[in-house]
This record gives sequence, C-alpha cells and structure tokens, in this order.
Amino acid sequence: MSQTALPQLDSRSRILLKTLIERYIADGQPIGSRALSRSSGLELSPATVRNVMSDLEEMGYISSPHTSAGRIPTAKGYRFFVDALLTVLPMESVQVQELKGQLQPDQPQRLMNSASHLLSNLTQFAGVVVAPRREAARIRQIEFIGLAEHRILLIIVTESGDV
Repeated sequence: MSQTALPQLDSRSRILLKTLIERYIADGQPIGSRALSRSSGLELSPATVRNVMSDLEEMGYISSPHTSAGRIPTAKGYRFFVDALLTVLPMESVQVQELKGQLQPDQPQRLMNSASHLLSNLTQFAGVVVAPRREAARIRQIEFIGLAEHRILLIIVTESGDV
C-alpha cells in the first residue's frame, strides 16, 4: 500500500466498486446498475446503485464509455481496488507442496515450468513463463494473487530483485 491515506468510502460503496471491478475483469464489458445490484449481494434497487455509481464516478473511480453504457473502472479505481479491496487467498497445500518439490536451486527452469503448468490449470488459459538470461538466478519470493474467480497473477522475485 502507498504511504498516503486511502480515501474513505462507506462499506456500500466499497462493495459496489469491488463487485464492479471484479465483474469487469471477468467479462470485459461495462457493468450496468441492474447487473451490479444483482451481483453485489446487497439488497439495493438499481436506482440506489446508480446513485452510488454516480458518486464513484464523481470521485474518479469509475467512468462511462458513453452515455447509455454501464461503468468501467478507471486507473484510480483499479489502484484503490488493489490497495484496499483485493482479497488474496492462500494457495491450497497440495499446490504449495507441488511447488516446493520443484525448488531446486540449480534448476530454476523446472520451477518456472511447474508454475506455468499450475497457472494454466488454475486459469484454464495458456501459461507462459520467461526467465531472464542470467547465471544462477535464485528465486527469493513467489506470490499467487487471485484477481477474480478465474484469474490469477503470479509474481516471482529473484534474489537480485528482478520481478
């Protein structure tokens, strides 16, 4: 998280913004108030959701591609999502053990292949991992971050600080 304080949004606004961003990541389409009222888990009318969306738009978290469209997240909205709303689930122990079994300091390519296969299996998308061409690049940290129900981000940090 950044050093600056996060803006204060009430819980309803936070839930709606989080739901909008997750739906937009999953579907790639602007999200309307009716769809948001149904998928947020809140018992709010589409009119109430439109009012909250209007406030979020005034604050710069979402925008409308055109007048009659739903809303999409802005860079500021994504930043707030990552800093304050994103929930990270731990990996299942079987997956952790699978990766630990691949941790061989002298075989980083084997670990990366395993990580790529794991990502591909989790997401049902192609996984591609490319290692920098360096001698003895050792891995210091591995993080899996769930971005949405069917999306995951893998971050690998080497001892030299490459990400």
